[in-house]
Amino acid sequence: MALFDFHTHTTISDGAADPLTMARRCLDNGYAAYVCSDHVDEGSVDDRVPQIVAACAEVARALALPAIPAVEITRVAPAAVARVAARARRLGARLVVVHGETLGDHPQPGLNLAAARCPDVDILGHPGLISEEAAAAARANGVHLEISAAPLHAQTNGHVVRIALAEGAALLLDSDAHRPDSLLTGARAEQLLLGSGLRPEQVAGIQSRSARAVLARRGITVPEPTPAGA
Repeated sequence: MALFDFHTHTTISDGAADPLTMARRCLDNGYAAYVCSDHVDEGSVDDRVPQIVAACAEVARALALPAIPAVEITRVAPAAVARVAARARRLGARLVVVHGETLGDHPQPGLNLAAARCPDVDILGHPGLISEEAAAAARANGVHLEISAAPLHAQTNGHVVRIALAEGAALLLDSDAHRPDSLLTGARAEQLLLGSGLRPEQVAGIQSRSARAVLARRGITVPEPTPAGA
């Protein structure tokens, strides 16, 4: 099954590898597309989004791998989420992730709810001890809640899954990779989803439907990759 991962970082922000290196590993790991979602805030969004857009264009040319420019809005006040998300989209970001209220960092309280209510947001990254209210808002606005593969953020994956299922919110697995060796593989993705408390049939549904739903919401088409040797 093709892999999707909407939360990866490069040297454009705080990653350890450049976009082309990250994309090559994505291709090796069976990703259907490469998504570059480097950190932006109010001070960096104008500079970084054009760099992300240009990097994705280069990846598509060099590797013939679909490449989608995205952002992770990080370290902004809840009141600024909608403003930065709209600005990122105007500059060319196709997908918007928001750095949620993870226990592995010190984000401002209220970010989960602000992101869940914002029509320009697609994914609420590592939302920590997300509330029922924020999960219900995410469901109402089509925002996916992230199950994180990053050890710093994964400690609340079970809580996120439980609240999302109770409130009917959509779930998605992302790597939050800052290095090529932190990107997902098919086997690792399945382990993480099962380990978060999902049943095997739920894992299959998330793997096959959630990522496509995020893309379809923004009118992004990614073909199924051709199997090796086909």
